[in-house]
Amino acid sequence: MRIAGIIAEYNPFHNGHLLLTQAARRAGAEAVVAVMGGNWLQRGGPALFPKEVRARAALLSGVDLVVELPLPYAAATAERFARGGVALLLGLGCVELLAFGSEHGEIAPLERCAAALADPRLDGEIKGFLSRGLPYAAARQRGVAALFGEETAAPLSRPNDILGVQYLRELARLGGGLRPFTIPCPGGEEGIPTASASWLRGRLLAGGWEDAAPCLPEGSRKVIQEAWKKGQRADPARLELPLLAALRRMGREDFARLPDVSEGLENRLATAVKGSAGLEQLLDRAVTKRYPRARLRRVLLSAFLGVPPEMSAAPPPYLRVLGMGPWGAEVLARAKRTATLPLSHSLARLERTGDRAAAFAALESRSTDLYNLLYPVPRPCGTDYETPLIRIK
Repeated sequence: MRIAGIIAEYNPFHNGHLLLTQAARRAGAEAVVAVMGGNWLQRGGPALFPKEVRARAALLSGVDLVVELPLPYAAATAERFARGGVALLLGLGCVELLAFGSEHGEIAPLERCAAALADPRLDGEIKGFLSRGLPYAAARQRGVAALFGEETAAPLSRPNDILGVQYLRELARLGGGLRPFTIPCPGGEEGIPTASASWLRGRLLAGGWEDAAPCLPEGSRKVIQEAWKKGQRADPARLELPLLAALRRMGREDFARLPDVSEGLENRLATAVKGSAGLEQLLDRAVTKRYPRARLRRVLLSAFLGVPPEMSAAPPPYLRVLGMGPWGAEVLARAKRTATLPLSHSLARLERTGDRAAAFAALESRSTDLYNLLYPVPRPCGTDYETPLIRIK
């Protein structure tokens, strides 16, 4: 059996995700494994639907096995997101293909960009552009362009290309034989409407279900509609007050210990927190060209959830299975023979595999307890240890 891997958020699972899954099968994959972020995601906020709902939607829409991407990678920069996802796919020991969408839609330009980022001369170029007040991402792109030309640097201006480049860098760093495969996005096929996940979330939150529904595969649409009716969803607005309460208890030293905080950002954040009565006002006060909004949201989320910066420095300590379909059972049986990391659906079992695993499990459970406060009717603590493995027959 040839197995493809996908790293995703599925927030929610839409037709674009379906097209990637289908393309992976056309490329020779007989089964698809998804490494999926949990309840808190890369934009620095909560997933609209909890991980068990999103995993079920994926399994009913063509994915065979869903593995959780732990929080320190899921709610992080593209570099750490890729680091965690690629490491988990390699850790399964049976995945051959890494499939992803990109604006370029071709591997070669992304490989050239990834090679450029590994050039030791780039650090000096980046420092020069940083000294002019550019944010790191822009400084990196300008540095690559200065050394290798605008065409090589072009992928660093587009979000999906950036992730693709990071996947390729991690493949080169970790090895293991995963073959990368990409398709163009955004895009679609005739008769299959597509839309971005952010647009779909906006429409769902605004009550525009009729607008969003055609862009969701049937399986995903049914799961999400049922979850919405049952109140199995997060209200992002409910995060603001508990987040501000957590931030007001922190000092400069606390901010300095967070992931992605450097160059005096802790001072700016501490001052902004004291002078702000709302989250958007806080972000307005703290944001600069050097510190864009997305970076600040991730920093503030790390503060709220208590994510230590060192947790994502190394690969994840375990493989946690969230759900599987009929072919997924066969993939899981194979992975039990080939995996190089502890593998289980049980968080309780995984936390007993080592001190680092225990720290990850504790963080994951605590973050879910906080996510449970965002439901229309808040849920109690401990649900991460109680949710059963999802089985689709």
